[in-house]
Amino acid sequence: MAKDWSLIDKKSQIALLVLGLMFICDLLFIVLGREQLRLFSKTLLMPLLLVFYWLASQKSNQPKQNLFIAGLILSWFGDVFLLFDWGFIAGLGSFLLAHICYIFCLKKLSISKALWSLPLIIIYLFTFLTFLFPHLGDMKIPVILYALCISGMLYFSLKTKQTLLIIGAVFFVISDSVLAINLFVNPSKILGFLVMFTYVLAQTFLAFGFLKSKKSTT
Repeated sequence: MAKDWSLIDKKSQIALLVLGLMFICDLLFIVLGREQLRLFSKTLLMPLLLVFYWLASQKSNQPKQNLFIAGLILSWFGDVFLLFDWGFIAGLGSFLLAHICYIFCLKKLSISKALWSLPLIIIYLFTFLTFLFPHLGDMKIPVILYALCISGMLYFSLKTKQTLLIIGAVFFVISDSVLAINLFVNPSKILGFLVMFTYVLAQTFLAFGFLKSKKSTT
């Protein structure tokens, strides 16, 4: 992404720097166990990324992608809901809808069938769900549906053959996988740190990827 820095204007760079500082604060609050402060830091991450994307798209050769913007907004709702113990289902639903938005964006950029990746994705999905299944309780069906959706997002990213989009999708799969372990198997600060670290990287790589996409989407 470093070589893409010059492609965005000063306002976009400032927005990205502010996002980076807030990201560092949020990670620090996780390490320190200051969850109340995360009501401030975590809830600002996606709005700041949206501001960056909006400003950077003014200079990009690609038009604004409304479904990606919708995905960021839905992700923000998911971030807020997941801050509360009662918000898991609402958060899961928000991120499910966000990934559907991303899938439609990626689908329009597809240039390859990427059939070689399907066995690998299926093996990972089956193995991970088998590991999680005994810990899910009443959440089996929602988690399975979400896992299928995120796997679909990864597959459609591979169909684009665009590195930034693929990296973003891979980070998202890692983030959601670690989140599931943190929620259902073994909660810990380290896992919480990894969830946010990979999540923000995922969204940022997707933002850069869509800014540099080789086909326009809506």
